[in-house]
Amino acid sequence: MGYIVASADDAGGLGPEELQGGQIRRYGVPARLNPEERFEHWRTWYGTAVDTPMRLEKVDSPVRRNFNPTASTLCGPGFSIVELVNEPVAGYWNRDSCSGDIRLVHFKASSAEFNFSGRSEVISPGTVRFLDLSSGGGFTAPAGLATVQLNIDRSLLGLDEKSVKRLQRMTDVRENPMVRGLLLPWLSDWQRTGIERAVHRLGPVARSMMVALISSLLEEPAAGDLKPARLAAIKKFIHRNYRNQDLDVDAVVAYSFLSRRALYYLFEDEYLPVKGYIRMLRTLEALDLLTDPNSRRRSLAGMAEASGFKTLQAMRRAVKECTGSSLRDVQENPEALRSRAHELRKLIGT
Repeated sequence: MGYIVASADDAGGLGPEELQGGQIRRYGVPARLNPEERFEHWRTWYGTAVDTPMRLEKVDSPVRRNFNPTASTLCGPGFSIVELVNEPVAGYWNRDSCSGDIRLVHFKASSAEFNFSGRSEVISPGTVRFLDLSSGGGFTAPAGLATVQLNIDRSLLGLDEKSVKRLQRMTDVRENPMVRGLLLPWLSDWQRTGIERAVHRLGPVARSMMVALISSLLEEPAAGDLKPARLAAIKKFIHRNYRNQDLDVDAVVAYSFLSRRALYYLFEDEYLPVKGYIRMLRTLEALDLLTDPNSRRRSLAGMAEASGFKTLQAMRRAVKECTGSSLRDVQENPEALRSRAHELRKLIGT
């Protein structure tokens, strides 16, 4: 296990890619090297790219021919996300006395045996847990190891040492509703196209999600603002379901366990209220269908139904209000309407 904070230069694997508002870096061993050289390259790079110094050793001899580990990192204000795919390897670390982060790790594939302060634990695929590097230890992963983790500056969460230790003693929190319903989908999707444009907004969201999770796990009142996490969860629910004609404000209220008034308050600083947000997503879906080169092969009523509108007239009104154009105008001038749809997506942050 490693916590990537730097990337190889151009002479190494894949050079860093700098992004506005944050940075995403990717690394892979050079393909031109033979297997033994690839392992040495990975081991050397790994030892300089982690904030907890770690030594890697082979578990197979010889190194498998397709040895191809990778690492990707997104760094934002007060947090980082790391995705790591390790080939068969063993790792050892010394006591981490200087890190101010708390680390939530999703072990995505393959079992590995970890040693924490002399105590052995087998961590199975699917496990989600806080990782404790405060004392020396190591791991052995004969089949490799794939992980994605969220690191948060501990000072942003108001955690004392006792609370941190309680969290680190929890061996698997994957069944927690916050983990299952929000954090895991979010971490699974972090490398999606366009995340660089939103990185400045991810810090408060990541912190809010972690505060909500920790409050749930420790059964203590949250010490931070949960609004960003709740808003992110509700928007995700709407995105998954807006094509369903039965989705309305009442359905969102039932999902969120909030009162209608509290739900409206949650959206008060957004570009649109919750009802308008649902309608806008349906309108954008309709515009995508209407501007598709094959749109004339589909009926307008069918496109309205596929977008989540209950009637064709409802789709006509929504498109007209958002673009000033009729459905026929949209189909006859698709490029202009695609530009308008792009502007609308930026306004609502999708």
